[in-house]
Amino acid sequence: MRNWLTNALSTLTMPEDAEGWCMGRGILESRIADIGIKVWDSSLIAGSAPETELFKMHGRSLKADTWDGRIVIPLYSPRQKLIGVEARSYGQGVAKQLSQYLLPEAKWNPVFVGLTKTAMHKLWSGKANLWITEGVFDMGSMEHIIPETDVALATLRARFSDRHASFCQRVLDPVFQQVNMVYDNDQTGREQTLGKIIEATGKKQWGALDTLTRVGVKCQDRPYRGGKDPGEIWEKTGTDGLRKAFKL
Repeated sequence: MRNWLTNALSTLTMPEDAEGWCMGRGILESRIADIGIKVWDSSLIAGSAPETELFKMHGRSLKADTWDGRIVIPLYSPRQKLIGVEARSYGQGVAKQLSQYLLPEAKWNPVFVGLTKTAMHKLWSGKANLWITEGVFDMGSMEHIIPETDVALATLRARFSDRHASFCQRVLDPVFQQVNMVYDNDQTGREQTLGKIIEATGKKQWGALDTLTRVGVKCQDRPYRGGKDPGEIWEKTGTDGLRKAFKL
């Protein structure tokens, strides 16, 4: 399945309208190319997918052309093996539709958007701090304001896991590098960052900062004002406005 999906991605292109839309949502042109974001076009792909699950969404089997016209975002492991893709609709006024396919290896790898060779080289340098967001457009927006030496990655919704923490522990220097958590400003984002108290038991459910601290990773919550998430702020106020929202 990985070979078919890798070959399929290699045949796809990134039309100007889709690239412009992504850039308008905050992703840098260089980053679009680095990640390998493209638009699905079944007419360019040779052969059929070996697993019908590739085109399943909400429990229904879908035809192979269901992703046609959607942006597809490759997901890679730290060793740069393809472990999945996310497909999403795009365009002004187009209803948001998301579907995701993960290969079995995703069960034991951290699932990040943006974990490319370039990102890994920066992290291994021992100098780059890591900024973690929920969505790909939040990630892209943050890359307008963080130092060029740093790295921004997205976990695709507020789903920080032990696998993410283990990755940070293995890759980051415990003294000179840190994780900056930049999840959304809604209740889910804050609870996933800081944790929450379970009313029924009075016990705390750990957030990302607790999980990272437990494994010895230097980490910090990076609060901001002016919007639900960094992507929304960047779209409304631009790079200067986002920088002010974070007081950078």
